Amino acid sequence: MTNTTTTTSPNPERKQTARPSIARLFASKYVDLLISGFISWLICFTFGWQTNWPTITLFLWVGQLFWCRDRLVPTVGEYCLGIRYLTSSSSQVVADIQVIHAKLKLNGFLLTAGVIELTLAFLFFCGWTFVGKAVVSGFVLDPAFTLFYWAFVGFAFFACAGYLLNGSKIAMAVVPTVHGLLAIDFCRSYSVWRDLMQSDLFYTPWVWSTLIHLAKTQPMFFIKFYALWSVFVVLVLYFSRKLLVN
Repeated sequence: MTNTTTTTSPNPERKQTARPSIARLFASKYVDLLISGFISWLICFTFGWQTNWPTITLFLWVGQLFWCRDRLVPTVGEYCLGIRYLTSSSSQVVADIQVIHAKLKLNGFLLTAGVIELTLAFLFFCGWTFVGKAVVSGFVLDPAFTLFYWAFVGFAFFACAGYLLNGSKIAMAVVPTVHGLLAIDFCRSYSVWRDLMQSDLFYTPWVWSTLIHLAKTQPMFFIKFYALWSVFVVLVLYFSRKLLVN
């Protein structure tokens, strides 16, 4: 008579799905508001509705939140910050529970760097609406090339933000290069930029008028801020390099 014994292997422990922190959720809402503000500013500047900019921004922001929430899909800000809804193995949403993408568990420093880089990108994208001219290597560009300059610099910072928020190792090369080249150009063109900001800035209401006043009275403030921010981003990349996995 043969005795047969069956052994059952213990089930492997299921990894806990990381939930987004309050800070990450707040940052995602900020990115949503930032993108809504960018789109509404372009609309308002095109049609001369600058005074209605806050209202249109709020309308777009709230509309996106309701539309995405109703369909259980992440907003643009949530997607950028690595926030997804709980899904099955077939990528179907199974619950109204927000989780963090497994490859996007970045620390707060990388998230902060990515969000502010994205903010700078949209500010540069809108640069042609604030300054009618641009300076490269000490030379003032013609109006025909000014829009190209602001778009090019905006895309450069947009790429930096994308690599940072995606946890990409390419950020180790792209971010220092973009910041370094722009810092060198700013230093070489400082005197021309200073004169330009004191005479050729467009007047815009609300927050922008404060920035314009600051640019006219203390133009060195922006250069110092950019220099300090560039150093901060490079240090964050260096000390967080092990988290860059994509």
